[in-house]
Amino acid sequence: MFVLKGILRAESQEKALLYLLLRGAGYGKAIAEFYGIPTNPVQKQLARLEEDGVVVSQLIGKVRNYELNPRYPFMEPLKALLKAAVAAYPPELRNRLLVQRTRPRQAGKPLVAVREAEGKGGEKDKGE
Repeated sequence: MFVLKGILRAESQEKALLYLLLRGAGYGKAIAEFYGIPTNPVQKQLARLEEDGVVVSQLIGKVRNYELNPRYPFMEPLKALLKAAVAAYPPELRNRLLVQRTRPRQAGKPLVAVREAEGKGGEKDKGE
């Protein structure tokens, strides 16, 4: 889904910016795997965005990690535009972008239904 067609250079650029906005940071391969697209276009767009000053990167080991550049002069309008674009995305994709698992679930831990967690304001079940 390419919501900002005509404003941004490529769909991979939109996807990379949305990922960085909602996740805070990321690297090319992780972004490409998240969307199920080839890594090369994402890495090229990230390099272009860095060259233009929209994102900044840091080398962590062998991995180049990117994040939005807080010093970019048009960062607030860009964020507003990206947030408006997120609203046009399907709810399933928005939820996947917002939920970030950093480690595996504990062995034997019971799954909590989403509706139960939402209905209780995010409180833990007494069974946990």
